[in-house]
Amino acid sequence: MEYLARINLEHQGISQLLQVQRDLLERLKKAKGVNIVHLANLLVFWRDFLEQEHLSWEEEFAFAALRKLNHSLPERLQGEHDRIRTQLARLEATMKQLRSGQPHSSREYVKWGEELVKTVGDHIAGENAAFQELSVSGLAAEVVFSRPAGADREKVNRLVPMAEELCREYLQQETALRPLQGETQPGEAPTGPVREEREAGAVLSAESLDEGAGPVLGDDGGERLPGGA
Repeated sequence: MEYLARINLEHQGISQLLQVQRDLLERLKKAKGVNIVHLANLLVFWRDFLEQEHLSWEEEFAFAALRKLNHSLPERLQGEHDRIRTQLARLEATMKQLRSGQPHSSREYVKWGEELVKTVGDHIAGENAAFQELSVSGLAAEVVFSRPAGADREKVNRLVPMAEELCREYLQQETALRPLQGETQPGEAPTGPVREEREAGAVLSAESLDEGAGPVLGDDGGERLPGGA
C-alpha cells in the first residue's frame, strides 16, 4: 500500500477510536457504567498503534522524506507528536489510579482523556490538510514514502481485532483499519484484544469510583449503576 494512502487509512481508524473514547468519557462524566476492559483496550490501542506504530513510523519515514525537500512540516508536527505522548503518559498514569478505585481518579481520567482526544483530533485534521496540499502541489511525487513491508504485521494483526470490537460495540460499524490486517503465518498463534470478563470488576462507574466502592455488574452480566435496578 502506498504510504500516504496508508496514513490516510490510519487516520480514519484513529478517528473512529477517538469517537469511542469520547463516548466512554461522556459515560464517566454522567456516572454511567463503563466497561473497564474497553478502557484498557483503548489505552493499549493508543500506546501500541497511535504512539508506537502511527507516530513513530511517520517520524521515521514521512518526516525523513519531507526533510529531504527542506519542508518545514516535520518540525511543526514533531511538537504535536511530543504533546500527544505527554498526554498519553498522563492518561496511562491516571488509568492505574482508576483501576485501583482511588477517589476522584475518574475526573482526572476524563480531564486527560479529553485533552488527548482534542490534541489527536486536531493533529490528524492538520496532517490531512498538509498532505493534501503536498499532493496538489506535486511535492509528494518528488520523494518516495516507503517503509519495510511486514515489519509491523504481528502488532497490526493483534490491534485490528481490538479496534473492530470497540467500533462495533460503540459505533455499530467496522473499523477502517481492516485492510491493514494480514494473514497469520503457519504455526503462528492468533492474537487478539483483551476479552471482557463477565465478573465483578469488569464495569466501572464514576460514581462508584469516587466513593471508593468496587465496580458493579448486574445479575445478567450487564452494566448498572450502584443501587440501580
